Amino acid sequence: METYAQDNSGFTLIELLIAIVISGILTGAIYKIIKVQQNSYLVQAEVAEMQQSLRAGLEAITGEIRMAGYDPAGSNNFFISDISLRDLNNSQDTSGDGSIEFHADFNGNGVIDSNETISYSLFDFPATNPSARDGIPDLARNSGGGRQLLAENIQALGLAYSYDFDGDGRVDRSANNHVIWAIDSDNDGILDKYLDTNDDGSIDASDAPGGAAPLPDGAVPGTAQIMGVRVWMLARAKHPDRSFSNTATYVVGPKHITPNDNIRRRLLETVVKCRNMGI
Repeated sequence: METYAQDNSGFTLIELLIAIVISGILTGAIYKIIKVQQNSYLVQAEVAEMQQSLRAGLEAITGEIRMAGYDPAGSNNFFISDISLRDLNNSQDTSGDGSIEFHADFNGNGVIDSNETISYSLFDFPATNPSARDGIPDLARNSGGGRQLLAENIQALGLAYSYDFDGDGRVDRSANNHVIWAIDSDNDGILDKYLDTNDDGSIDASDAPGGAAPLPDGAVPGTAQIMGVRVWMLARAKHPDRSFSNTATYVVGPKHITPNDNIRRRLLETVVKCRNMGI
């Protein structure tokens, strides 16, 4: 009679427990890698969206400011009409952000038509439905139909102005031969403070927040003497990134903003020559 040896080999309880632990570690590591990659993708997507919104907003505002005062008929009806600091409700507020309103005669008839007064400011979209707002400012454009959304998540807008007060056809300069960039700090229509307070040719964190008065050349220019506009636009991501700490200082015109939070931001700055002003 044939006999067979019975094989009782297999996994012991300890081996099974070790396998379960190793599987758990591997699963956790894989999940962590996926989570990190997902978070990285979301951050990159938000940064890309923020930069696209910022560039679109800056391109729009600078392109139209170049047309300020366009008056082919020589009617003298077209100019920069308002440079007030304003809050998100579009009320004058000396602690608010920059805004600008100007006229341009697009059809050349010498008359200010309904779409030829243009303004830019910040608001919280939608302006007519407070319950739907997200609490983050946005860039608004108004050409006669009320303020419309142009670019989302624009935290701050700064505007400063160069001018020709003495009427010699050139922008006025400081003692160190730098262009004087000024603001209307009290909303009376007169440029009264300059931003490059140390006169080194740069407007940065080394300058005094809010600017200084009086203007270096003693001028008291109004909007009719404006020759150029310097634009700062600060965009922010919609959501915080817990792995990121933002302690940078952003100089946005007269404002020095140091957020100290977890939100990513981008700042762009440019200078626009008002080719139709001062002629």
